[in-house]
Parts: sequence; structure tokens; C-alpha cells
Amino acid sequence: MTKSFHLWFLLALSSEGKYYNPPTQQHHRSLIQDAVEISNDSLPPKKPNGDDRCPCLSFDTLQDDNSLPLEPYTDFSHLGPNTNVSMYGVGCEAHDEITPACSDDQCSTQVPLPDDCDKFWCARSWCFVDPSNCKLLHTPSIHFTDRHFSYATCGQIDSFTLSERKKAIKDKTYQVALNSNSGGWRGSYNPEGSFAVNNRWSGPIVDFLRTSALEGGFTMNITRPPEWIREDAKKFFGSSSFDYCVYAVSLGYLDFCLAAYTITNKRAAVANFFETTNNGVYLISFVDVGGTSWSSFIRSAKTIFQPFTWGAWAMIFFFVIPILSLLMLMHEHGAPGSAYPLTAPALVVGQRAKLHKVAQKHVPVTSHVLTSLYMGILSFFQQSYDQSVVTVGGKINLLAISSFVLLVLAVYTANLAAILTQDAQNMPVSDIAGVIKAGYRICAERKVAELIMSLYDIDPNRFVPDPIELGGDGGPGFNCPNCAARSRVFDFMKLDNSDPSLYCDIGIASEEDLEVLHGSTQHCNKTQIGKALGYESIGIPIFSGVSPELISFFHEMKNEGVLNRVSSESFPDNSCPETGGEGSSLNVEQMTGIWIIVFGFALVGLWARLFRKHIKPLGKETKRRERWLERYDQWGNPTAHSIFIDGHKYEPDHGDSGKLKSRRSLMVNDLDLSPGSEEMDKRDETFETNNSDEFCNEKTTSSEKQVSFYITSRKLVGGEMPVI
Repeated sequence: MTKSFHLWFLLALSSEGKYYNPPTQQHHRSLIQDAVEISNDSLPPKKPNGDDRCPCLSFDTLQDDNSLPLEPYTDFSHLGPNTNVSMYGVGCEAHDEITPACSDDQCSTQVPLPDDCDKFWCARSWCFVDPSNCKLLHTPSIHFTDRHFSYATCGQIDSFTLSERKKAIKDKTYQVALNSNSGGWRGSYNPEGSFAVNNRWSGPIVDFLRTSALEGGFTMNITRPPEWIREDAKKFFGSSSFDYCVYAVSLGYLDFCLAAYTITNKRAAVANFFETTNNGVYLISFVDVGGTSWSSFIRSAKTIFQPFTWGAWAMIFFFVIPILSLLMLMHEHGAPGSAYPLTAPALVVGQRAKLHKVAQKHVPVTSHVLTSLYMGILSFFQQSYDQSVVTVGGKINLLAISSFVLLVLAVYTANLAAILTQDAQNMPVSDIAGVIKAGYRICAERKVAELIMSLYDIDPNRFVPDPIELGGDGGPGFNCPNCAARSRVFDFMKLDNSDPSLYCDIGIASEEDLEVLHGSTQHCNKTQIGKALGYESIGIPIFSGVSPELISFFHEMKNEGVLNRVSSESFPDNSCPETGGEGSSLNVEQMTGIWIIVFGFALVGLWARLFRKHIKPLGKETKRRERWLERYDQWGNPTAHSIFIDGHKYEPDHGDSGKLKSRRSLMVNDLDLSPGSEEMDKRDETFETNNSDEFCNEKTTSSEKQVSFYITSRKLVGGEMPVI
């Protein structure tokens, strides 16, 4: 109580500026000792001879003839003149409190202590212990040969070792070899590959070590593992260059290797590791159901019909559209001005193409039925019914057609958009159980395959084997030195594959492997699915002779955020198109059904254009032919063109059978027949007749009997009468 009051009283006076003098070294140490004593007042009694699980060596044991005596073999100068050498390390005491190292002026007077003056161990208790009889933490002494000391048996933290470890790396040169990771972005990379001795190394783990070297004051000599131990490394591990480097570290030929190493059980058994991160391992599947096989093409073609069932499509095209179209024909047939007249002007051609007359002929009902069905289908695809409607019943029926087209197409469009965007993100499986059930072949790197086989009951034959032709061993998972094993997982994923010994249906890889590929717009049709199947521990192997101080220092740098900072700076941005949110872009393959329908109609139209002349009309051929004179567009409206018969223009607006105007025979290749030209004005002669029979007789010349058809541009088109 007195000491506590005395300490706080002095601090209070110093804070108010009263009775304050700069502290002397002795005064400063007195305050620290008082604080230590005060804190110890509330603690349970100490164990003067250490814990029973790691007892301190007694004075007699240390002086026993069977043990190594201290005095003949040890230099005690670092302990100073005030230390009782014979009792140094005997029992749980603060044996270093009065040594010169704990009396350094700088480390005694500065508060807080400098980074290179970690003296908290000065006031902590420890003792020498027998390592064969100690189950608690103990450490070999750096000053006394064959002696081990323990702070733990006295209930203290070994901060002395931490301080000495930090000093041990300063001004030291470490032998380092670098591997170039074949995938991911967290490791080390060099365009010349592993063990390259140049300044082209990059990656967050390289940046972390560079920063650590500057902070810790050590240097790295870049080298490579001895070549003569490569075969032994292959026999112990395998052909991987990463295993080769770990093998060299375990033997002490290298102080550490630099890259992102998966900490496998076998590697951890022979070398110490500083763990940098944990990588999640995920199922990798296709974003969509793409592919290049015939079955994939058929699947994509059917996508356009998925908004409705086949029964719904049949209802639309074989019932609703025909019924509405025929109802429209029923209302409009024969009505004045409708698109379905009872008669239409036709040219009656006699034997040997002799013209007889232009007359109104009855239009067959079958022709109107086909036209009405065509109009109904056209209105469905064009989303409007634009044919002229004149009757009241037809206009009401038009409301039925318009509402049908509007509602059906609205539902179709919305459902198709939902299906296509969902299909772009649908996955064939969602977990490892689904993979096993579906019997999928799996692509994975060797270490990932070993991890998954240890976590799940998976037959090794499910994994695509390591390619022997590329230096692999034929085992499950890729481990070949010449095949870029990590990226090969993605390259050899293939839907509908026909060679399961080479390709796989699904992959298993770390998240960072996919992130770096998406950063360079590669394999954008692949994504990770489900939860992580497991985690890979990633780190760098360090030789046991230097691992305590290096691992301690690397953890300090990691805890200060250095590793997170360099990793954030190296994180690759995803350059692939987004496939979620408000919607996703459809690719060419997903629109296969649209291409088939559109170009199918286009090809049928070309077929009708090219082969129509070669098809003979149905029925018995007679001596005379009848051809419709007027043509109608797709909406049933008369087309705006002129019709010439043997140089006579047909006028449909005059009389029931129409009238003809005469024109001299013109040679198109010799004259300019464009409207308004001089040649056309000179040669136009017009006369009218009431009937074409007046000028169509047996005395007409062969040139007059030619049937010529001109459109409004007055260019000669051909020698066939227009027929609808």
C-alpha cells in the first residue's frame, strides 16, 4: 500500500510540475522495481524451483562431475562483476537483472524502450533445466554450451529469445532460391521460370520479402538448389521443382525458398514453414452450358422455345392463330374495299400466248385462306396486324388479335429473358456430393487432388491423370513439370467431352487461380460454385537452423500489415463481363434458336425466288391461261406499279375490266427510259380502247404479241405477266 501510494504520488507531482527533477538512472530503475513489486503483490506465490513438469536444475546438479561444469568452459565476462556465477541459473530468479546488458544507459532511461532494446526480460525469472526432463517450453542457451533455460517453468514469457532473434537477422546474408508459381497471383513470378537469377521477379510474396529485408537489415543471395541433389529430391518427393527447393531447404543447402508453397503433410514433416495465407479450394464449373458438340448445338437451338411448353406452342400456331385468321376472313370476305375481294382483274391468255381479254375473275377461297393464315402468322412475328379492316366484326376481331399478340409476346419476352440469364448462371452441380453422383471426371492439381481425396471419399480414378508425355507420372491430378499444372485444370475442362482420359467435366482449384485468369479475361465462362471444399495452407519453407528468428520476424511484419498491403496492391481486377445483377449479355451461341428461325425463313424465300419458274402448276394444262393483273403487298394492299401488255398500259381504275394505253416498242439498251427523259417524251403515244379484244387479233405481229411488264421506274423487268 505504501509503495503504491508513493509511486502514484510521485507521478502526480511530476505531472503538475511540483517538486520535479529529471530522473536519475537509479531513480528510474527504482520506479520500475517498485512497479514490478506492486504488480507481484496480487499474484500467487512463485515456484522457486520451477514447475514439476520442468524442474530447475539444482546447484548440486550443475556442479556434479557427470555434468558439464560451467566455469572451466564458459566466459562469464558478459555477466559483469556483480553476478554470482555459481548461482547463475539456479532456481527461478531474475538472474540477468544486474548484468551489464540490463544496465545499458539508453535502455534504462528511455521510455518507451527503443525497438532494438527489448529489455523486458531483465526482470523476468528463469532457470537452467534438463531438456530430457522438461515438458514445458525451453531454449538452448547461446552463451553456455549444452545448457537449456526456461522462462516457462517460472511462469514467465521468453522475451529474451525474441529480442535475440531480432538481433540475429541483422546484417546477415541468407541463401535463397525462388520458384515461379504456375498460377494464382499471391506467389512469385518470373518470365524465365523457377530459379532464374535476374531482377525480373514480381509478386506480393517477393514484395513482402523485399520490405522485410529492408526492415530487418538482412540481405538475400539469390541462388539455386545444388543440382546433384535433384535426383534424391525426386525419389523423396517427386518431379516438382517446388519439392526440389523444399528438399534443399530441409537439408540446409538453402536458408529458405521464396514462392507460394502449399504446405503439404510431407513438406511440413521435413521443413519449417512461415504461413502466409490460406487458399480456399472450390468446385469450378461452366458459367453457361456452352460447348461445340452437336448435342450442345441442339440444346442451344431449343432455348428459344423454352418460354412455352410444346403444348403451348401447338396451341398458339395450330389453333389460336388459325382460328383468329379464319374469323377475320369470314368478316372481311367480299366486303367492299376489303383485302379479301370476291373478284380481281385477270388477263386471259389464249393458245400460243395470244391475248384475248382482261376480265374480272373469281378469286378462289383457298387463296384467301392461305393469305389470311399468312397474315395471322406475320402479325404475330411483327407484333401488329396492319392489314386494312373495313367491317365492324372484323374490327372487333382485330382487338382479339392485337390483345393476343401483345400479351403472348410480352409473356414470352419476359420469360425468355429470365431463362437465358438464369441459364447463364445455372450450375450442373453445387457440391462434391453432386460431382460424385453425376460421375463427373475432375481436373485438379496434384496437391489439390490429395487434399480432396483426404477430406472426401473420392475414387482416385475420378481425377484426370497426370500426362506422362509431358513428364507426369500418370497419377491422379496434374503434377507434370512441363504442363503448367495449375492453368491446365481450366484448359482441359470440356463439356460433352469424348476423351475422359484427357478432359474433365468439372475442375477443383484455388480461388486465386480463377481470379488471376479472370483478370486477364481468360476462362470467363467458368466460375467457382458452392462453398469451399477445403483450404490450402500456403507459406515459405525455412531451414530449421534459421527458422526461429526468421519466422518470428516475418510474423511481426505480417502483423504490421505489410503482407496485406502488398497483396492488395497485386490483386487482379476482374475483366470478365458481369453475369449477374440487372442482367447479362447473351452470346451468339445462346441465340442459336433465333438464327435458325430468321435464316430459315430467308432461305425459304430464296428458294421460292430461284425455283418457282421450274415448278409446273398443278392440274390439267389447258389451251388458255389466266393471270392476275394486279399485285398486293404483304398487307393485302395493291402495289403501285404500271402494267404493260404488248406496249399497252393497263389502267385498273377505268371500267370493270380496265383499259389499256399503247406504247411503241422500246429497246431498253438503246434508250433512256427514265421518267422525264427526252426519249421517253418523244416516244409516248397514248390511246384508249374499251376492250383489249379490239387490238388483240390474229394480225398482230410477233413483236406485238410479246408480253412485257414495266414497273413505275419504267425499267424493263421481264417477259412474264404479274401473277399473285
